[in-house]
Amino acid sequence: MLYLPLCILSSAVILVVFKIAERMKINTLSIILINYIIACLAGFFLFRGEGAFSGQFSPGSIAFMVCLGVLLVVVFRLVGLSTQRAGIAATSVASKMSVVLPILFSIWIDPHDKLTSTKLAGIVVALVAVILSVYRNDNPRDSLRKIYLPVLIFFGIGTIDSSVKYAQATFVTGELNPLFNFVIFGVAFIAGFAMVAFSKPALKDLQHLKTWLVGVVLGLANFGSMYFMIAALNHINPATGKPAQGSVVFGINNIGVVVLGVLLGYTFFKERPTRLNWSGIALSVVAIFILMNS
Repeated sequence: MLYLPLCILSSAVILVVFKIAERMKINTLSIILINYIIACLAGFFLFRGEGAFSGQFSPGSIAFMVCLGVLLVVVFRLVGLSTQRAGIAATSVASKMSVVLPILFSIWIDPHDKLTSTKLAGIVVALVAVILSVYRNDNPRDSLRKIYLPVLIFFGIGTIDSSVKYAQATFVTGELNPLFNFVIFGVAFIAGFAMVAFSKPALKDLQHLKTWLVGVVLGLANFGSMYFMIAALNHINPATGKPAQGSVVFGINNIGVVVLGVLLGYTFFKERPTRLNWSGIALSVVAIFILMNS
């Protein structure tokens, strides 16, 4: 299934882009705003339907997408605050551990997604691998100072991923995938603009070409991560005729992003993983093998 590797690659590119923005001293809010513009436009141009937007979604679905779009911006802001106040380690672990929520939600909502002993073992191994891969004890005092922020990150990101699974399972078909992205990223842009409007540094950075170039790359990667995730969840195995299991898709995607992120950081930014991180990466391979055969 090509969609899942593309989703992992897109999500890893997001991490790289943020790292590049930090090196180039680009205001994060500025590229986030541009990112939502580009992601919204990507969904608009990729949707080939005529008569575009009338009658494609029910009022309830539209309200759901509006809430999801706002949640994307709110959780992003929380991630920034958590990184500053609770520390990188606590924030990273909370964001990656949140995968347990969409996994459990998928098993609950999807009749094709069953919790077997093999899958349970894969999920447990995957969670342990994630913790080992991202944990860094650089500043343990900061990691414990504002524990409520990592908790909010855990539930916020878990809610976003679970919402994506709900949308895919109930009303987002392959044909409507681009339009779904257009709506949620459009709402996120409006909410993000309201936030940027009160930030003079962010508005000033919008005048620079480098800000727009980095923001465009971020927007394409962000769109890809959402679009390919839904495509992966909608995928039907041609050999068995069965749909993809959300718990497996979320588990492998999360592990893949962590591993690829660590490897890219090591290759391009000279970030040195600890022995614990390398052991987590090795364990990730085991977890992927178990999940793929569950």
